[in-house]
Amino acid sequence: MKKKLVGVENLDQYICQDTNTLYADGSIILTAGAKDALSKRGITVVYGPKPEGVACGQPAHAAAHAANAPVQDGGEASDASEEDERLILAVASVLKEKYGINDLNTLYTLSTKVVMTVKVNL
Repeated sequence: MKKKLVGVENLDQYICQDTNTLYADGSIILTAGAKDALSKRGITVVYGPKPEGVACGQPAHAAAHAANAPVQDGGEASDASEEDERLILAVASVLKEKYGINDLNTLYTLSTKVVMTVKVNL
């Protein structure tokens, strides 16, 4: 299963508008900024799948954004452990802060490659 990096920029497409909840079913990695934004907005994060029967309607702008959003391709990290995910986020943070890389696809791809390179060479 490929994971998607969810940051402040693409957060709205993952929020269940009907329940004011984000279901983190293991297919996404939430950045620290996304977690802060969710907390500030009073949105509950449920770590697990969306329950059957829960409808998650989205506002028109969020649905349009979701349709045009790029899919994260991080095949090498598809089975990443929780520790790997934390390391990927840390590397992404450095790339964003120090090198000005803001594109989520690029951040995820580069971060995943760095983590895999480190793991292979240790």
